[in-house]
Amino acid sequence: MRHGLGESVYLKSRSNIDYSDAYKAFPFIDSNFSEAGYLVVNDYYHDTLFPYSELKNNKDQKVILDVSNGLSKTYIGSPTSSLGFKEGDPIFVYRKHTGVGQAGYKSCVTTFCMVSNIIWIKKQGNVYLPYDEFIKRVGNKSVYSVEELQSIFNNEKNVVIIELIYYGFFGGGNNINWVWLKNNDCWGEGYPTAQRLTRAQFDKILKEGNIDVSNVIIN
Repeated sequence: MRHGLGESVYLKSRSNIDYSDAYKAFPFIDSNFSEAGYLVVNDYYHDTLFPYSELKNNKDQKVILDVSNGLSKTYIGSPTSSLGFKEGDPIFVYRKHTGVGQAGYKSCVTTFCMVSNIIWIKKQGNVYLPYDEFIKRVGNKSVYSVEELQSIFNNEKNVVIIELIYYGFFGGGNNINWVWLKNNDCWGEGYPTAQRLTRAQFDKILKEGNIDVSNVIIN
């Protein structure tokens, strides 16, 4: 730790990183990870949950919530298939375009995160966490209103909370659209949330997003 004028600056050694806890490892990713994945977030919610990961010249209206700030992010989804990632895996956030225009050029990867926790609320209609506990667990970290959360809980067969650590973003002009992912062997068949990415594919996407991989993954 170094002291400045009225503030402290903390330094982290790149040669002694504790990968047992994603918060302690931040902003580095363990080079020994086996697989990565995609998390799909609709554009409207994406730009609230990941405020620094917007598209260049994007003028869409956003929800202004406390969730916009902070390293920790909470995603609530209703996947129709199994997840292609687990706790401790790095993932890319895929911003799904829902408006007019060609989705293949407007839907894109904007962000990379670390999965810190996965909590199944419901699976195939079976409740694993009651509604009150679900709401308490979400707190103020969701882009959804209480009414929307109640509707999700009551009407969806599968409900999952995925807690994330916001590691980095590509920035306007560097986001990677679906066409590039498909043409460069980084997009498989089936729903993207169920797909698995190799280390080579993960590195390729980071590089295309103009990220220095050596500053993210320490070999």
